[in-house]
This record gives sequence, C-alpha cells and structure tokens, in this order.
Amino acid sequence: MDTTDFQIYRKKLKQVWDRFAETGEVTPGIIREEITESWKRCRAHNLDPRTDRITATSDTDERERIFRTNHDLLMVARPFLKGLYDIIRSLEFVVFLTDRDGFILEAMGEGVIWDYCQYSNAAVGSSFNERYSGTTAPGLALIHDKPYQMIAEEHYLSAIHVATCAAAPIHNEAGKVIGSLDLTASFEAAQKHPHTLGMIVAAARVIEDQLKLQREWERSFLANQYLEATMQSMETGIIAMNRDAAITHINPKMGRILGISASSYVGQTIDSIIKNPILLNAISQNEELAEQEIQFHESVKQARYITSYRPITSPTGKQLGSVILVRELKRVRELVRKLAGFQARYTFDDLKGDSEQIQQTIHMARSLSNSPSNLIISGESGTGKEMLAQSMHNSGPNADGPFVAINSTAIPRDLIESELFGYEAGTFTGAAKGGRPGKFELAFGGTLFLDEINGMSLDMQAKLLRCIEEKRFQRLGGKSYLPLNARIIAATNHDLFEETEQRNFRSDLYYRLNVLEIHVPPLRDRQGDVAVLTHLFISEISRKLGKSVAGISQEALALLEAESWPGNVRQLKNWVERAVNLTLNTELKPEDFPLEYKKGEKPIQEHSRNQVTNRLSSAERETIQQALLSCDGNLSRAAKDLGIGRSTLYRKLKKYSLSVKKGFTL
Repeated sequence: MDTTDFQIYRKKLKQVWDRFAETGEVTPGIIREEITESWKRCRAHNLDPRTDRITATSDTDERERIFRTNHDLLMVARPFLKGLYDIIRSLEFVVFLTDRDGFILEAMGEGVIWDYCQYSNAAVGSSFNERYSGTTAPGLALIHDKPYQMIAEEHYLSAIHVATCAAAPIHNEAGKVIGSLDLTASFEAAQKHPHTLGMIVAAARVIEDQLKLQREWERSFLANQYLEATMQSMETGIIAMNRDAAITHINPKMGRILGISASSYVGQTIDSIIKNPILLNAISQNEELAEQEIQFHESVKQARYITSYRPITSPTGKQLGSVILVRELKRVRELVRKLAGFQARYTFDDLKGDSEQIQQTIHMARSLSNSPSNLIISGESGTGKEMLAQSMHNSGPNADGPFVAINSTAIPRDLIESELFGYEAGTFTGAAKGGRPGKFELAFGGTLFLDEINGMSLDMQAKLLRCIEEKRFQRLGGKSYLPLNARIIAATNHDLFEETEQRNFRSDLYYRLNVLEIHVPPLRDRQGDVAVLTHLFISEISRKLGKSVAGISQEALALLEAESWPGNVRQLKNWVERAVNLTLNTELKPEDFPLEYKKGEKPIQEHSRNQVTNRLSSAERETIQQALLSCDGNLSRAAKDLGIGRSTLYRKLKKYSLSVKKGFTL
C-alpha cells in the first residue's frame, strides 16, 4: 500500500472511528473483525475513546509484585531490547515489553514519539490492557496469541491515533503466553519502514529461545546442585570418571575411605589411588562389577568394602564415563541385620514371675549382662532361655548391636558351617552371587546366641572351638580372616557336663563356653508363678483375640497349678491361648483345659499332687545326703554313685540347701 492509499484508508478509518465514538455502531467492511470486537469490549468497560491518556494505575506494592513475578522474563529480554533499541534508535521507535496482562515492564526510546508516549502514560508501570488503553497491538497479541500490527485510528483511544504499533506474543517453553514485545512509531515514520512486524516477531522468538536456554541451564544447575548435595551427604563412597578413566569427582565419604584429600586427585587417572586388581581389571575391560567384596590398598588397613563399577554409555552405546560405588561392609551388615530382624525384642521387664527361683535367675542374669565373657544358659525346653539371652543383650554394652540367634539342631549338618561362617562367591554350586556373610559376621558388635548347642555335631564343635579361641574365622572358600567380635551365649536343654562325660560334647568347647552359667528353673519348681503367668497370658491373649475373658476360676487354676508342665512356660501359654479361643465364658473354667480327667481319668486333687511331689523331693534330698556321707564329701564320687553329672549335683545341693563338710574334695 503506497502513501496515497494509506491516506485514503486512514480517512475511512477516521470516519468509522468517529461514528463508533458517537453511536457505538461500526461501519462494516472497513476494519478487521478482531478490532471491531475489541472496540465493543472497550465501550462495555465504559472507557472514553476521546481520552488523551492511558488510565492504568497501580500502587507500589502491586508494581513490585508484578516485577517479582516477571523477573526472569525481564532479565532475559532486557539485553535483547537494548540491542533492538540500538538498531532503531535513529528511526524514532519505542520498544515496549509487557507481561501477560499487558503491564509495561520495560520501555526504551527517544525523540518525539518517546516524549508523546511518556505524556500519554505509555510508560513503565502502566498497562496496554484493554480496560485501560483500549484496542492496541500488544493488547490483541496477548488476547489472540498471534502477532498484530495496527495503525492510527484502529486504536480505540484517540491519544494513540498518532502511532503505528507492531506486537508479538512471547511464550514460555510450555507454549503459554507470558508477555508481549511491541514496536511503536509515529504513523509517518512507520510508512518508511514496512517490516517492523517481521522484526518484532523475530525478536520475540529470540527471547523465547533464550528463555528456554535459561530454563535448561537452571534445570541443569539445579540437578548438579542436587547431585552435589547428595554425593556430599551420602554414606556411599563415589568416584566419577570420564571415558579415559580420569577422575572427575570424589565425594567426601570416598576420600575418608581411601584416606586421601579428594580434591587433590581430581584429573588424575584412577590407578593413582586404586590398587585392587579386580577393580582395575573391570575398569580396563569396561565391564560392570556388581556388589564385589574387595580390599583397597594398605593405607586403609585392609578393610573390606562392597564395591560396584558401572560404565556410563550413551543411547548409541558410546562410552561417556563410569562410576565406582563403595559401601562399608559394616553398613551392609547393619542393613542385612535390620532386614533379617536380627534384633532382641525382650528385656528384663518382659520376664514375669514372683517366685524366689526365677527372681534369683533374673538377678544373676542382670549382674552378668555387662560381662563380655561367654555364657551357657541351661534349662528345659520352654523355660525361656532365649528370652533371658535377649534381655541380657538389651541390658548390656552391645545393646545397639545385633542379636543373632541360630538353632544348632534345626539346620542340616552340611549347611551349619556355611550358616555360621558364610562363604565366598563360587565356593560351591548354588552359592549366592557375590558370596554370603555368615552369622558370625552379622553378629559383629552384638550377641551370637547358639540355641540347643548340645545338638551340634562334634566336627562342627571343633571348628567353633577354634573360632572362639582365635577370635577370628574364615568364610568357606575365603583366604583372609575376619574378626569375631560378638559375645557368645549358648543355650542347652541337656546337662552339658554329662554330655561331655558321655563324649557327646567336646569338653574343651564346654569349658570355653562355660565361663559363666545361668540355670533357668522349670515351671514346676517356681512356686506361685503358674498363677502369675496364667493371669498375664489371659490378659494378653484376650486383648489380641478381641475377647472379654477377665480371669480364671479357682478350680481351674488349682488344676493348672497341679500340673507338672513338661513343656514349661511355653506349654502353659499354649494351654491358656487354646482355652481363651474356645471358651464361651468370661472366666476360664476347668472344662476349658485339656487336663487328664477329660480323657476319662479321675482328676488328681491338688493336695494329692503336692503330697507326691513332697515325698519325691524328700527322698531325693535324703539320697543325696547319704551319697555325700558315704563318699566323705567327695563331690565327683558322689555324682558318679548317684549316676548324675557334677553340674546337676551342684544344682541339687543348691535346691535342697545342702552343705558339704569342710575339707570336701572334687
């Protein structure tokens, strides 16, 4: 369109605008539909088209909020605005940057058009929103999300009729409109430069690209900060390398593991700090190494670590770098213990009973809890030997360490050695990849409880003895020794001394283990504890089952107290649990228990049972006294004549409060 055509078109625009300003009606076919609709919206906002100034106002707090919200856009766009302004400075253009609502964030210009913009309030802090400035190019660009160019009377406010404007929206990386860029000139100056719209569109796209680069940089920076913070705080040692095996990063944990200043080795090749041949071979061959237990060089005192090596490749298979991950074996053991439940649950508060017999046992156990010496707990099955061992562990100096229990008779003979000592990778067919720690390793810093040790085979006893004596052991298939750092508590339901005399148990192992001994009395010897435990079990089990059993009748309790309880506390608890499950009463009755009379036999009265028990005890006491007298106080001879072991004889002497004449011999 040449100058004459522009003049004719502008004259028509002026007529259309004047008619709309007077009547609100638009002559069809002259102006674009988007402009017509905008004029109508402006009139609906009661905006006076003949005003000579943009009416936008905002207080200081609101302006500061807007600037904070659009900080990134302003910082990225400002250098481009400055560059664009330097190009068009002599052409008397004004460059505007707005936010997504039309708020003017930045303006640059000079000359007559700049002065006029300042006079009409087209300045920083004002707004090109339709509500305040009417129909403008940046306003339509923001509404319709596309570039617009407007001339003279196409603007709604008469104050802007002197100008020609070209504006383009600015998008974020998600494609959402976040602002606009506008180039404004006088109507006459714009006729000389018809490419302003293309210029402003190109500038907006450059700003968008720079915003994307800024976001990518921020994400990359944030990711690096997260990675750095994570590596700094991790309990895993990390070495990162480039494709040439040169070190790019060592975290503080790895520096402590290797005993080096981590930063001083950045840039050097990995063999300058790693000497282990297995790891170096994996690096040279670029082969992944998974969870390998290795040792580093001498500066770390031959400590063992779980180490992995992982190459890093591109999607096309090109090697980019690699990473070494190192975890302390101690930490791995702690994790395995936690997952495997190697923790003692019971304390001395869980051991119930008012009888003198059990209270003496608890008192002795408390006094021996702090001792590191090996210990044997003897007692019949079901008396609570492991509960006592756990209580001692939780009361002792190793309470924070693991409590690892193993039943010596529950594991097949051909597996117990690997269970105790562990094994290295490839030791035998079916072995776990990378090997497996044994119970001695897992008990490091805690307690190893060997239950029913009397059932351990003689050949395994010999290996156990050597381990205890040397305070170290080897994994099966291993070449190096590992320290034994755990208190050993053994439990037996047999008389171990008698087992040694019958050559079923090694005497040397017996004396190694039997530094200290605690005997847990059977339930039948704990006067009054049947009633205490029964009431306790009723309460616990009723709560667990959601039943309202409040207690037990005197008749039922008398029957329980008359039982001999060969299964001890375990048997009593099972009976009570069965009774609570089956009873329909709020109080347990005799018929709720599987007693002898339920099989058709006449129930034994309590006094009859007590009479029998008293007669047996009296006869046993008298027999022991006679044996001691006939052997002139020689305990070994007396035990032999009685057909019992010395440890059993000692307990009988204590039970019946028997004393030995002075000068007695062993």
